[in-house]
Amino acid sequence: MPLPTDLHAGADVFSSDGHKLGELHRVVLRRHDLAATHVVVDIGFLRSGRGIWEGGFGLDYDRVVPIDAISAASDERVDLSMTAEQFKSAPEYTIESFERPPDLTPGEFDIPDIVSSAQRIADYIGSVGANYWLYEKLRKPRGTIDIQEGTPVWRQDPHEKLGDIHHVLFGPDGVAQAFVIKRGLLLKRDVILPVRYVTELMDDLIRVDIADEHLDALREYEG
Repeated sequence: MPLPTDLHAGADVFSSDGHKLGELHRVVLRRHDLAATHVVVDIGFLRSGRGIWEGGFGLDYDRVVPIDAISAASDERVDLSMTAEQFKSAPEYTIESFERPPDLTPGEFDIPDIVSSAQRIADYIGSVGANYWLYEKLRKPRGTIDIQEGTPVWRQDPHEKLGDIHHVLFGPDGVAQAFVIKRGLLLKRDVILPVRYVTELMDDLIRVDIADEHLDALREYEG
């Protein structure tokens, strides 16, 4: 298995029989030791095989595969050890379902009523039944967190945004060692933030506790 250090968001993902499957979207880490367990591949709308009325544009079309399914990787390409046919059976990472939105204010015209009205119109073009709302949740193992490009990094004290995740650096054992974050508004630069400064990991936010002198001393990433 290649070092996960070589995994970059947006890299093209290919099957063992040479078919392009999609693009690398995110990496799934175990919370307790930050070891990589899975990668998520965005297959895109065109490869999803869905009609526009079954979800339309803008939603996630992704599949999750174990980290050991990767046979080779570079900045621009990831190769899997599974065929395109085997990849088709990989579970979708984003689970979508239609449920009735709760009407918390009966007798008043509010958001659920707007959704219901819109769904009645959608019925005419082959959508699901009226009065249903699209819900999404992620299919991920318990005790894991997904890291994707653009996740914001905030400092606790003072409370300020330090930058956005560019990618994650791993050691030979597949455990995250540092985050590469993009700093600056106009003159952006990538710096390496060791995981020892991290105090809280969430799917959409990373919090750190780092003093000014250590922040200023972070090494620039040259990758």
